[in-house]
Amino acid sequence: MTRLFTPFLFLAVLTSTAFAQTNQVVFSFDHKAGADSMVLNQTVFSIWNNKKVLLTRAEFYISEVEIHHPDSTMVPLTDQYLLVDAKNPTAEFDLGAWPVETAHGVTLHLGVPQSANHNDPAGYPANHQLAPQNPTMHWGWSAGYRFMAIEGKVDNNGDGVPETVFEFHNLFDELYRSLELTGMKEAQNGVLHLHFVLDYAQLFKNMVMTGTLIQHGKFASNIAMMNNAATQNFVTMVGTSTTHEVESNSLNIKVSPNPANSETMLEYTLSASGSLDLMLTNTLGQTVRNLSGISASGTVRLETASLSEGIYYYAFYKNGHLLARKSLMVKH
Repeated sequence: MTRLFTPFLFLAVLTSTAFAQTNQVVFSFDHKAGADSMVLNQTVFSIWNNKKVLLTRAEFYISEVEIHHPDSTMVPLTDQYLLVDAKNPTAEFDLGAWPVETAHGVTLHLGVPQSANHNDPAGYPANHQLAPQNPTMHWGWSAGYRFMAIEGKVDNNGDGVPETVFEFHNLFDELYRSLELTGMKEAQNGVLHLHFVLDYAQLFKNMVMTGTLIQHGKFASNIAMMNNAATQNFVTMVGTSTTHEVESNSLNIKVSPNPANSETMLEYTLSASGSLDLMLTNTLGQTVRNLSGISASGTVRLETASLSEGIYYYAFYKNGHLLARKSLMVKH
C-alpha cells in the first residue's frame, strides 16, 4: 500500500512555534484484579498460587513523574505527588500545566523520594497529598511515609473464603521504586489525560502468604511487594507496549534516504493486523501529521522539501498501542 505525504499537509507549527504548547496533565486509574474490577471489602480474587484474597485497604504514593517526549527527553512534573487510594476509584489527579502535547510514555516512582520522605506532614496544606491522612500514611520522621499500605484477608484454610488477616505497610527510603511505561496519548482541548490500569493481583506474585502476615517496614515481604509493583505489570498505561516490542518492530522499518532532502521512502512490515495509524512529530512532541487507515505493511513516500531542517520522529500505532518508532533527519 502506498501513501503520499504532500508538502501542504505538514503544519506550519514546525517553523512558527518555538516551544511545545502548555496543557493540563491529568491522571486517572482503573482498580482491577486481573480482568475484573477490584472493590474494597467486596472483590475476592485469586493470586499466583490460586489463594483467594480480599482487600480492605489499598493505598500508595506516586511521585517524581516524568512525561516522555518522542525524542526520549523527559518533562519532569516537579513537586507533584499522588496518593492513589482504591477507596476513591474514580478520583482524577490534576498535576498542573506543563509544556507537553504528546506523551510517548511516562516514568513513575512508587513511594516518596528521600528529599521529601522525612518532612513533617503537618507542614503541608490540608489538601496536599503529603499532609496528614486518615488512616495515616506517615510512620514517623525516621522511617517517613508508608509508600504502600495493602491490607486484607487471605484464604489459608482452603474453603475459598479469605479469613487470615494481613497488613503490608512498605516504608523506608530503600523501598523507593521506579517504573517506565511506553505508550502514546495526545492532548485534547488543552488537557493531556493519561489513564492507567492497576492489577492488585500482581502485587502478591511469588508471595506464599503464610507465616507472619503483619509486616510494617522493609522486611522481605515488603521488599517483594514493592519489587512486584515495579516489575510485574501492577501499573500499566492505556496504549502501553514494552520497550522490547517497540525495538523489535522498529527493525522491520527501512527509510531511505536518511538524512532526507526533498523526499524519503518508508518501507515496513509490522506484526499487526488491520489498519494502523502513523504519527509524525517534532522534537518538542508536537504532532505534525496523523495518517490513519494504513496497512500493516507497505511503502510510504514522505515529501520533506517543505520541512525545516532537524530531527523528526515517525511512529506506528494500533488502537493507540505503540508498535514501532524511528527518527528521520531532514537536511537541505
